[in-house]
Amino acid sequence: MSDGASRYRDSAAPDYGHGFHAGNVGDAWKHLGLVEALRLARPASGAMHYLESHAGEGRYRLGSTGEWSAGIERVVAAADAQPRAVPEPVARWIGLCRRLGYAGRSSSWAGSPDVARALLEPDDRLSLWERDAAANAALARLFDGDSRARIVSGDGLAGLAREVHAAEASASAVVVLVDPPWSAKDDWLRVPDALADAVAATDRATFLLWYPVKSLTRPNAMLARLAARGVRSTVAELVTTPLDLRRGRLNGSGLLAVRPPAGWAGSMAGSAPFLGAACATHRGAWSLRLLDSGDPAPRA
Repeated sequence: MSDGASRYRDSAAPDYGHGFHAGNVGDAWKHLGLVEALRLARPASGAMHYLESHAGEGRYRLGSTGEWSAGIERVVAAADAQPRAVPEPVARWIGLCRRLGYAGRSSSWAGSPDVARALLEPDDRLSLWERDAAANAALARLFDGDSRARIVSGDGLAGLAREVHAAEASASAVVVLVDPPWSAKDDWLRVPDALADAVAATDRATFLLWYPVKSLTRPNAMLARLAARGVRSTVAELVTTPLDLRRGRLNGSGLLAVRPPAGWAGSMAGSAPFLGAACATHRGAWSLRLLDSGDPAPRA
């Protein structure tokens, strides 16, 4: 690993797991945004390259209990109860979840790598990083035989700028999901630094950064850090538990999109009322924050 790449070496212990949160409201918001980004970024001709920095196992088995019951289960129940009220992006995403195996309790849940694969064409490419050895092995088994996929053992932040720059040279469209575990405090520094370097090294790639929201302190500091580096982006944060309420789970989550395809922000804004109402945990309260992260002092 080069000296430059070592700045982004993950300092957290490799004991996290995407599966613990599979299907929760943060996953729902992230996957909806990913589906819309891949759909809208599809080039009229030529191939697409999808890259993911922290891919996890790629597919999970939902248990009898879990955070999915406050996420995808509520969204599907609300959609089944009021099918005419479902926004088109949400209906499209639910349909994909079902095609990929979601059927409620004890069913299969597709992680973001599997979601992306389902939307890619035969000539497209996937490059997937996962640092945890067991999760990486599961990911490799899931993609065994798929010649489009490259599975890499390691933290995808380390060479993000180099890898995305190379992908731009051979693909008509490039979409990148940066989805770290956020298990260490310094992630709020090293993740935006790696993202800013990758944005500076590329011309047209679309980046999506998912992050948890428990208060606005760290997200606002991260957005200001990116703004100071000249990174302009669209931010969509969905909060389903009021930020003045403290609890063990997420209050919400955000997606930061750099160079989002036309229509992406509209899809997220139009979908938020349905997802927010379905997943609200306290008296139906939910909120959406849309902003331009080029503003050095983001407002609530």
